[in-house]
Amino acid sequence: MIRSAAIQVGNLIKNMNLGFNDTNLFINKKIPEEMLQNKEFPMIQINTLPTNSNDYASNRKNFETVSCQVNVLVATNREVEKYHNLIEKNLSTHQFECFFDTQELDENYEVQRLILRFNKTQNIKEIF
Repeated sequence: MIRSAAIQVGNLIKNMNLGFNDTNLFINKKIPEEMLQNKEFPMIQINTLPTNSNDYASNRKNFETVSCQVNVLVATNREVEKYHNLIEKNLSTHQFECFFDTQELDENYEVQRLILRFNKTQNIKEIF
């Protein structure tokens, strides 16, 4: 099991057959300015959020809650709805909870930005 939520979520989204791969999905990386200016949508940027809780027993860490933020950049509101529903539904089957979502217009690039934040409590014993 991978400890980073961003890497886990990125791999899951790549496997969803939505057309996202290493050319338009960026994990813990900045989206190239050229792609934004050329409006090569859709694209996704996934960033790790800080680990916010650890559960210990007998002085050993047993569980941790890992989080990430998924930024989906698309051209239309219809695409926002499509990706919001598909991504949230798929990640929930892998024990990721969406605890924050919002949509905004990025006026610099004339693009809709869907922001989703997910967390997951995972068993550390399975990792080591």
